[in-house]
Amino acid sequence: MSTEAPTSPTSHTPKSPETKFGPFAGGLSVAIWKNTLETEDGPREIRSITISPRRYKDADSGEWRIGSYRPSDVSTLVLALQAAQQFMISYPLSRPVEEEPPETAEDQETPF
Repeated sequence: MSTEAPTSPTSHTPKSPETKFGPFAGGLSVAIWKNTLETEDGPREIRSITISPRRYKDADSGEWRIGSYRPSDVSTLVLALQAAQQFMISYPLSRPVEEEPPETAEDQETPF
């Protein structure tokens, strides 16, 4: 009989984001994560974005709470999201060679 503690099937090593913008005042931040999905055509990289909301310490319990956004946070979030967008444009994910790029407006014929 084994004396080792069983490991959870969902336990894994925490992963760091590909890049992060912030934290700004109040703890606001935007993080970009790179993930690999297994598809029928093989592995494929995708990105996801998380937006961390404002944090505050509860005066009664002393615990950190996650709150909502304030109107003054909007410009900070816009700035961080624009920086995230620029990062993803500047550093695109690699596509399999056989995959065709998406059709652009220049590729489409004018209907008249």
